[in-house]
Amino acid sequence: RGMAVDGASQHPPLWTGALCLKQRGLPPHLDPVPAIYKSEADILAKRRGIEPSELDAYKQAAISDPAKQAWLFQRLYPFMAPYKCSDGEWILPMATFNRRLATGYCAYLGFADDVSAFGIVDRDPYDPASAPFDDRNLALPIGFNFPSSCKVAELFEAKFLQKTALEWEAELEAAGLPCAVIQTWEAWMRDPDARAARIFAEVGGEVQLGRAAWVKSAGEYPDLQPMVDGAAAVARDRAAPPPAATAPPRQRPLEGFVICDFANVIAGPACGRMLAELGATVYKLGPGVPQHGPMVMMVWQAELHQGKHSIILDAKKVEAREVIQRAIKAADVVLVNKMDNQLVSLGLNREALDVANRKAILLQLKSHQGERYTRKSNWNGYDPALQGKTGLMTRFGPHDPAAVAREGAGAGVPNFHGVASCVDYLTGYLAAWAGLAALYSREVRGGEQGDWAVTSLAVCASLTQLTLQRGEPPPSAVGHDATGMTPHKRVFPVAGGRFIYGQAPEACDVRELAATLSSLESDAAIAHFENALGGALAVPVLTVQEIAALCSDGGSKTANFTRKRGESGWEVETWEPTWFCFDGAPLSCARPPAFAGADAPQVLAALGYSPGEVLGLKQSRAVVPTLWYAWADEPPREPLSSPVPPSVTAAHNVPARDLELLKEGLE
Repeated sequence: RGMAVDGASQHPPLWTGALCLKQRGLPPHLDPVPAIYKSEADILAKRRGIEPSELDAYKQAAISDPAKQAWLFQRLYPFMAPYKCSDGEWILPMATFNRRLATGYCAYLGFADDVSAFGIVDRDPYDPASAPFDDRNLALPIGFNFPSSCKVAELFEAKFLQKTALEWEAELEAAGLPCAVIQTWEAWMRDPDARAARIFAEVGGEVQLGRAAWVKSAGEYPDLQPMVDGAAAVARDRAAPPPAATAPPRQRPLEGFVICDFANVIAGPACGRMLAELGATVYKLGPGVPQHGPMVMMVWQAELHQGKHSIILDAKKVEAREVIQRAIKAADVVLVNKMDNQLVSLGLNREALDVANRKAILLQLKSHQGERYTRKSNWNGYDPALQGKTGLMTRFGPHDPAAVAREGAGAGVPNFHGVASCVDYLTGYLAAWAGLAALYSREVRGGEQGDWAVTSLAVCASLTQLTLQRGEPPPSAVGHDATGMTPHKRVFPVAGGRFIYGQAPEACDVRELAATLSSLESDAAIAHFENALGGALAVPVLTVQEIAALCSDGGSKTANFTRKRGESGWEVETWEPTWFCFDGAPLSCARPPAFAGADAPQVLAALGYSPGEVLGLKQSRAVVPTLWYAWADEPPREPLSSPVPPSVTAAHNVPARDLELLKEGLE
């Protein structure tokens, strides 16, 4: 069944799980679910400083005018919106989930003092005392009140006009600040670095997608070869036959294997969850001082912590580093989504693992890397940034496809496929595949030497577009009014503001069919395909919430929206993972998600620590309390009362008198 968004002014779905996700039990200060997940009333409550009628006027203007859509996008989410540069091209900064990156952008671009003077603060969102500042906190940049987000957008807008998009990209990435020049898919296929990295490869005289993942033990990979007579011409190494089976296969083939999961956000944690589905024991090792906000570290993990055992460690303390070393020595796979320099500083690079546990597989998810290492292989990035880099964003949002094809991405108004899209999940899946390949290879070789398996967001964002390797999609498949790749197999509007997807016969008059369907309710429109078009396929287009409601009765074998309650009291309603299927039976995670850090005593016991040693680690805070907050036997800390809030009656500027009151309140 398809997915639809309610109204042209809304962004595309983030991903099915997030739009349906329901969770209860987090402390109030750690449940800052952003406005993009909530109802219109909640959005207005969060977007303080703008009247409902004014926001509605902005939305209506954005629907009809692409330039105004870009303006509104920037002012709602200033740290992850496209901005025009001096050459007319778009640059996409990416700092909306990360405190260090948000403060880093403000400092590097030289407007940190302007932001501070406006009343925007930098406070630890995991401290209850910071709760009163959550609508103007650089640690939570996705949740700014409207005047604050407008101020930041105006500062970004003026700054980015000073240089070209390519100049900004090179400069910001060199400073460790993720961003992307937004370009078309065809421009991405011609990108010199993507070619050098073999993200694209020449095969039989044509350029196509290269390998999706790779392992170090394979050495230099041979050139890809064309298909021969419909079958792949693959040279097989038969020197090392697979070991003979000594027992029936297990339904969860990774039982007994241990994964150390150091990954964060979505792609890496999704990979860890998949390995848990396959039966592995997954230790989720969280950072002592998280830079990502509670939305990433809490809310998203309601889905991604399923099946894992969570512990939080302050790696600045010697005792915590010893825990990490014990976990690594027990691990079969060390899962990371870090850049190479970060691996070295954390002691998780391949050379360090060879000393600590040479049998361990290093499974790394990168942003820009391909099969071959290039100057951009260690660049930072997130799913949305790679959507911009690889051409996905140029197909979303309102623009003239012909103008974009002729003049480039700067001629359009790009938009996300989703803040966290299929790119993240596909990267997690291919990472699991790469890790399993490396693990199998280790076992075949005798299990004495680990490997280094890698995939990247850039590779997977490209893979989502594999059907476009010989050209851009037709105009009917571009923009927020897209209907489909062909005139006959497409989305059709029906009565009541609903849609269906139908596959009409080629001989059908599509305009006449569309006119007929527009007056029919959804069920009648689907019946029309059955009765008048020879049983042609048609299905309703549903929102993800509607799909969740349909799949919450347990009647589906592979799509179940279920309620889970963990020992820590966290109640979560989300999709039952079904990435893998054995003998017709889908797998799911063996245990519900746990609060971050809630499994620390059990993890430490499994690593050989005595009850007294566990108590000492807790008391020293080398092992950080659950949710970076408090252990279950500690009294919760109460937030401070709210200071005098700023006057937010104006959408762009706070009066000087009110600004002085704000300063007094903050002091």
